Amino acid sequence: MTSYAPQLLNAFLLTVVLVATLRAAAVPLGLVDRPDERKRHVGQVPLVGGLAMFPAFVVASLSLAPDLRVPWNAFAGFAAFVAIGAADDRFSLRAAPRLLMQFGAAALAVAPAGVLVERLGGVSDAGLVLGAFALPFTLVFVVGLANAFNMADGLDGLAGGVAAGALFWLAITAMALERTAAAIPLLPLLFSVLGFLVFNLRHRWRARASVFMGDAGSLLLGAGVAYFVATFASGEGRVAPFAALLWTCALPIVETLSLIVRRIVARRSPMAADRRHLHHILVDGGVPAARATALIVGVSLILGAVGFIGAVAQIDDAALLAGLAAVGVAHSLFVAYAPSRLPAWLVRPARGDAALPSRTPANQQGA
Repeated sequence: MTSYAPQLLNAFLLTVVLVATLRAAAVPLGLVDRPDERKRHVGQVPLVGGLAMFPAFVVASLSLAPDLRVPWNAFAGFAAFVAIGAADDRFSLRAAPRLLMQFGAAALAVAPAGVLVERLGGVSDAGLVLGAFALPFTLVFVVGLANAFNMADGLDGLAGGVAAGALFWLAITAMALERTAAAIPLLPLLFSVLGFLVFNLRHRWRARASVFMGDAGSLLLGAGVAYFVATFASGEGRVAPFAALLWTCALPIVETLSLIVRRIVARRSPMAADRRHLHHILVDGGVPAARATALIVGVSLILGAVGFIGAVAQIDDAALLAGLAAVGVAHSLFVAYAPSRLPAWLVRPARGDAALPSRTPANQQGA
């Protein structure tokens, strides 16, 4: 079997080098996140993670054989998402034109190559066929997941960790189903994320993130995960059922839908900013930031494992979708009742966490 270790190592190392290089240019470019009443991080933090991950992903991808790369239109669509995010990081774009541009970027990424979620059923011809709604559904899915990851980017290592987990389970699912060639194109993006997490994830040797991914990074990762889910679920050579693949990114989807519903019920705009995200609820309830990140990423990984089992064991699509609905109900119950009942072991301060508050990223869409 061909080894792709050099290309993947290149993606990782190039991201590390680019992050280290771009940090110095962040202040002159105005790409920094400043704390305010909602963003509670310490000092100015460079917003260059996305600008480092994308070129690393492209360079590593181009070193693969042509049939193992994502098509050029996908690169162009991802570039558009990165550009939109970077402009939002710098200038705080208005919601309506920003969303319209995102749909254009999504169309560029999926439409020319026919990457469409055509049915909500499995790899056979069974299931609900979307027909003429396949393209609108796919566009909404890509844009929706891009913004869901943007909303999730509220703690050090959170959005990157969830994205890495989703990409990992997508790759493992394809390999387990003997479709390794389908998994190779996403691996450079996975290793680019891992390179970014060197600077963004709190660990024994790093007390706080030194770089944020910014909207450029969160939109790239959300759109990238959505693109590969759609790729795996589309065409005659479908890898796995869409219902199973949804589990790899279930938590950002459930969190976003739940938040929108709660805001509407409260008669507030779905785009209004607040601190009612799951990560905010945990941190405001006393959970140390690093522990909250580990908890949410861990839950996301478990959900991805369910999707992997569902795809490999060919679990009925209706059961998988019902399971996702149950996850949504459990999430809603947790955010409604758990904050005042968090166990003592969960809220016990971790060493060094008292001086390291949580943060909300600049220009967070849907906030």
